Amino acid sequence: MYDVIVVGGGPGGSVAAKRCVQSGLKTLLLERKKLPRDKVCSGMVMGPWANDIIEQEFGTIPREILTEPPQLSGHMMHVPGTPPRQIQYKTPLAWRKNLDFWMIRMAREEGVEIREGARLIEVNQKAGTCTVTLMEGKTPREIATRFVIGADGGASAVRKSIFPRLKVQYSVPMRECYDGELDLEKDYFHWFFPKHRARPRFGLNHKGDCFLIEGSGIKELRNEINQILARYGFNPDKKALWKDGCLIPRLHHDLISGAFTPAKGNVLLIGDAAGLLFPITFEGIGTALKSGILAAESVARSIIEGSGVAGTYLRQLKPIVKIIGDLDSWNKKLELKAARGSVAFSKALAAAYGETLKIG
Repeated sequence: MYDVIVVGGGPGGSVAAKRCVQSGLKTLLLERKKLPRDKVCSGMVMGPWANDIIEQEFGTIPREILTEPPQLSGHMMHVPGTPPRQIQYKTPLAWRKNLDFWMIRMAREEGVEIREGARLIEVNQKAGTCTVTLMEGKTPREIATRFVIGADGGASAVRKSIFPRLKVQYSVPMRECYDGELDLEKDYFHWFFPKHRARPRFGLNHKGDCFLIEGSGIKELRNEINQILARYGFNPDKKALWKDGCLIPRLHHDLISGAFTPAKGNVLLIGDAAGLLFPITFEGIGTALKSGILAAESVARSIIEGSGVAGTYLRQLKPIVKIIGDLDSWNKKLELKAARGSVAFSKALAAAYGETLKIG
C-alpha cells in the first residue's frame, strides 16, 4: 500500500514524487519505458518557472546534460517578406532523454521508488483508495495507493481512465534529425511561419553534430520547408537519421471554460496530462514542474487536514489556468495582425513569444 503513485517519469512526475517523499509519503513512480527514455521535445528549458524550479529542486543542470550549444541566446522568428526578428532570451538546451533521466535519478536519491517498464492499464477508485492496474512485461499487477498523480504526457492513460468520455483533440508534432549543419545561427532556435499565420509552423535548431526540424505542420509544409531551408544549405533529398512524433492534447478551451477539470477524487493530473501547456509556444516543462509541486503539496495538505485533495489542487491551479487563458487570447490578436501584413504579424509574434517567456 503506497501513499502516492506517480505515473510518468518526466520533469513533472519527478518533482511531484520527490516532493511527496520529502513530505514523508511512501511514493512509487511508474515509467512506461525503460530508462533513460527519449521524448519528442525541443529540449529548451524555457521561462522562469522551468529554470527556477529546476534550480531550486534539483540544482544547476550539469554541463554534461546539456548539448552543444549548451545555451541558446534566444529565438529568431522568420516571416516571409520581413527580416528575421530576434527575441533575446538565454535558454538552456538539452536532449530530454538526458534531462529527464538526471531529474529522475535525483528523485530516486531522495527515496522515491521507481519502477520502469510498467505500463498503466487503468485506475479505479473506491472508498478513498485507488487501485492501479499495470503491465510489467506480460504480467498484470494491481497496486493499492491512497493517491495517484498522473504525469504521463499528452496521451495520458491516467486521464483516459478517469475521464473515459472526455473527447480530446490532438496535434501531432513530428521531429526529423539530420547530420551536419545549416547556415543558420546555432545559438538561436529558429521559428518559421511560411503561411503568414501562427500555425502551421516549423522550427529548426542545432544540437551537436546534427540539426532538427520539428513541428506539427511538417507534413503540410513539406514543400515550403524544402524551399526555405535550401537557402541555408539543406538538401531536400537528404535522408533523416531518424524521425519520431508525439501527441499534444488541445485542452486549452476546456480548461479555460471549466468543461474539463484535471482532478477527480484522489487522482490528480499534471503537466501535459492535464493539458497544461502554454498557448503560442506550447512549452510544457515549466507548467509540468509547477503543477507537479502543487499536486504534491495538495496531497500532503489533504492528509494533514483530512480534506478532499481534488478541490485543493484545482484551487491551486486557478492562477495557471488564468495565465493559459490570457496567453490563448494572443491567437486572435495574431490573426488580426496577420491580416495587416508581414511586418505587423512579425511584431505581434515576437510580442506573443516574449510574453510567454516572461510569464512562465
